[in-house]
Amino acid sequence: MFTEESKKRPVLYTEAYPESEFNPTRDVLEGKGLISVEDLLAPLEGKPGFNDLNKRINRMQKDTQSVVHAPLPKPERERLERKAVKGLVEKDFNKWVHLVKRNREAPTVYFNQPVNVGYSTVGAIASEFQPRTEFEKKMASVLKDNELGEAHKEDGAKLLELNEASSVL
Repeated sequence: MFTEESKKRPVLYTEAYPESEFNPTRDVLEGKGLISVEDLLAPLEGKPGFNDLNKRINRMQKDTQSVVHAPLPKPERERLERKAVKGLVEKDFNKWVHLVKRNREAPTVYFNQPVNVGYSTVGAIASEFQPRTEFEKKMASVLKDNELGEAHKEDGAKLLELNEASSVL
């Protein structure tokens, strides 16, 4: 019987053209070998301007390595996003842990108890306002001035008279 080794015959590749820097080898054509910048610069070595070109290319390679990054694959990117969101959510939940623990350990939990939250209206807050800065003190003196209040009342009365006069016409 034949063995598998005898069935396999070596594959002979023949090139249609001679190998040179202008004609890449088969491994490069098939994608197995990569052409590097050094491979492209090798024929130019020793020619005028080679050193300047080499310096510029090295500078460009350094710049691109620090600036351009390949995007992360979708699963890895989503994993990082979930990790970040988890950290934010944990901060919010940690505010309530002690309250939940206290309610869980309490023999009886009472809801709807009156809670003192301080002021209940904007008017209550405004009634206790005390001017502190120079500007606030000047504004308070103008608002508490009796002459200004009387002028406002008179203007209001004049507006009412004008409204009545315009409705009659």
